[in-house]
Amino acid sequence: MGRFKLLFLDRNSSVPLQTQLTNQLKELIQRGQLTAGETLPSSRDLATDLRISRNTVVYTYDRLISEGYLHSRMRSRVYVAETAPELHRAARGATRKRQSVRPPASVSRAGGSNAPIPFRPCQPDVQLFPLEMWNRLRNRALRTTDRSLLHYNSAATLGIRELRENLAIYLRESRGVKCEWWQVAITTGSQQALYLLAQLLLKPEDRVYTENPGYQGAVRAWRAAGAQINYMAVDGEGAVLPHFAVDTPKLIYVTPSRQFPTGVSLSLARRLALVNGAPDSCCWIIEDDYDSEFRYDAAPLPSLQSLDAGGRVIYTGTFSKLLFPALRLGYAVLPVALVECFQTLKSIVDDHGPIIDQATLAAFLDTGAFYAHIRRCRRVYAERQQAFLYGIQKGSLPLELRYRDGGMNLTGFLPRGLNDRAVSERLRMAGLDVPALTSYVAGEQEHLEGGLVFGFTAFTEERIRQGVETVIRVGLLDS
Repeated sequence: MGRFKLLFLDRNSSVPLQTQLTNQLKELIQRGQLTAGETLPSSRDLATDLRISRNTVVYTYDRLISEGYLHSRMRSRVYVAETAPELHRAARGATRKRQSVRPPASVSRAGGSNAPIPFRPCQPDVQLFPLEMWNRLRNRALRTTDRSLLHYNSAATLGIRELRENLAIYLRESRGVKCEWWQVAITTGSQQALYLLAQLLLKPEDRVYTENPGYQGAVRAWRAAGAQINYMAVDGEGAVLPHFAVDTPKLIYVTPSRQFPTGVSLSLARRLALVNGAPDSCCWIIEDDYDSEFRYDAAPLPSLQSLDAGGRVIYTGTFSKLLFPALRLGYAVLPVALVECFQTLKSIVDDHGPIIDQATLAAFLDTGAFYAHIRRCRRVYAERQQAFLYGIQKGSLPLELRYRDGGMNLTGFLPRGLNDRAVSERLRMAGLDVPALTSYVAGEQEHLEGGLVFGFTAFTEERIRQGVETVIRVGLLDS
């Protein structure tokens, strides 16, 4: 029992006793302190010596036997497996490799909490989320389905029917989207929807038009499909559209309700030109409606898809910004012609999404809790936007905030000639996260205005006040 005196179990630790015992016995074998063929104490003796339940030792031995560290004979004791020398050598080799191998620079080494700091854009305030209500609905879904949610569900490749039905009702009533429930596809975030649509609709060298500045996640999806990317400038009416009579792209991507990141809304004249021109050119339009629920001065604008009579607009959205980012649920409303092939493609990527979360979200919509949460967020976010605007005005900062009718972000345009990336970096050094407008730009940048993109929704009014004071202290013109 000498070597087993080295075992020490910390009863105040959050790590279960069985896990502690398993890890320590593994370490003794890997270090060569327990050798091949050596007999271990009986489960009763070791339990008595360590003052723990015999079952804890039994479960530990069973696990180490299944992993190849230990071996047992019928009606006999437990022994260290004959592979112990190999395990010892492998452990030493792994230690040397861990000391020498470094992850690529592009691989994130971050872990743990990633709570946003002012003024990171597109961040909901998770403190406003009714977590207790969500957990009650989740528990109810598990209780009433008698564990059926725990199985594989290949029939739900596009999402469970209850969620798709409730979401279709919401989109029809609040956004004017024309759809039946079976046209709604649930995805793991809107980014997956964009990626799947790129793979489905595009061939290498197909031309795509996308906004510039714009959402770079969409640009990456088009590039992954090998598309030829063309950029649409953004002015006071939104994206400057191509001339369909002379140009026939395969796909156009827009954020018409609130252009990301500038915040301008696509004018009605351009909306009509877009939906009327697309059918004749056989061009698909993807409408990314990422935060239209948060409109503070008026009702949300009707969706672009509601104007589409030719079945060319694909409407996408996300719950990550409405509820909480870790939910990772988004959706796409598909034209009838795309439903079946999108389902086939999605089944290759994943058999189905997180069923339990989908069932909970379906109940969250059905009970009205979703609507109540959006109303609360809209009120609180409007107050925070006003607190931010007041601070900027009081500090006489050289920022032109043109589009302030809603959204989760405000873009402040800087005076001509000011390097927005240099200003953004100085703010980062002061502990703020304020991206430069040109960081959302691809291609030539000389003709584009510089600016800073401020998110305000995730931060209390006090944190907003403190953040603005930091901006004032750092200054924007000394770069």
